[in-house]
Amino acid sequence: MKYKILVIDDDEPIHLMIKNLIKDEFKVLSAKDVQQAIDILSEQNVNLILSDIHMPGISGLEFLESIRLDEEKKKIPVLIMTNLPTVEKEQKAYDLGAADFIKKELLNNDKEKVREIIRMKLVTDIRVDDLDDDQVKKKDKLVMELMETAISGSFEDTVETLCKGIKEIVNPSFTGLWMIKNNSADLFYIQSENPFNADDQSPIEDNGTFSHLTDSKKPYLSNHVFNKELGFFLKFSKEHGLAAEIGVPLFAVSERDLLMNNMNVPENAPMFGLLIIKRSVLFSSEEFELISRLIKQSGSILYRLFKKTNT
Repeated sequence: MKYKILVIDDDEPIHLMIKNLIKDEFKVLSAKDVQQAIDILSEQNVNLILSDIHMPGISGLEFLESIRLDEEKKKIPVLIMTNLPTVEKEQKAYDLGAADFIKKELLNNDKEKVREIIRMKLVTDIRVDDLDDDQVKKKDKLVMELMETAISGSFEDTVETLCKGIKEIVNPSFTGLWMIKNNSADLFYIQSENPFNADDQSPIEDNGTFSHLTDSKKPYLSNHVFNKELGFFLKFSKEHGLAAEIGVPLFAVSERDLLMNNMNVPENAPMFGLLIIKRSVLFSSEEFELISRLIKQSGSILYRLFKKTNT
């Protein structure tokens, strides 16, 4: 299945450039004005919209304002394309729910950057039923901040942005990221309300949960880690009353590979990281689905940045 990208622009060369740029990965639909775009949206499911900001008739911002009032279409992520974005227009677009801006000059000057922005937006387009409005706003805020940080190309900063965003959404008492190489794990990032010394803990690769993650390639939820079935750092968890735990493995797969594999991790992809979050308040199924998908799919962004940093 190819993801569908709807391009709205009154400039024919823009359509040709974008189609040539992404046609191998995505199905590209073209609309020369907003009304034609609305007609396409009424007939087909679209995964992402790329819209010009300046068009005759209804402008890109006016289209964005209208689509956010449509219950069926308001969840489609929109990337605004422009030559000369102003602070005022950018802020208005963000207020109306735009995912980000793409400067049209990048279509010539940095084609891979355009592809990266599109892939990032698609892998972070996560929708979970029954989330309350506050959780949705926090999720959307994290996605926007994650993309902005990742575009700068810093692996460390993007890890910090992801973990701080998770803190905003589910307020864990403990968040830790371990980097995995040759089945050996090293602590890379930690955010803990309680004293935690990694040297005092048993290596996570010696825990049966580590083997479970390697084999299953799936995140886990335990709302009672004390039963020793799934979970890490049992003694630490008992000392601080952290019964609830989510663990999400990160795999060596890029956004492109994840999208081409319908958001599934390829069987031969090795684990390159593990993110563990703990708290005393039990996790709901909705929280687990949201957090596990956010981490898993954002992990593809982290892997690409990690490869850049280490090559």
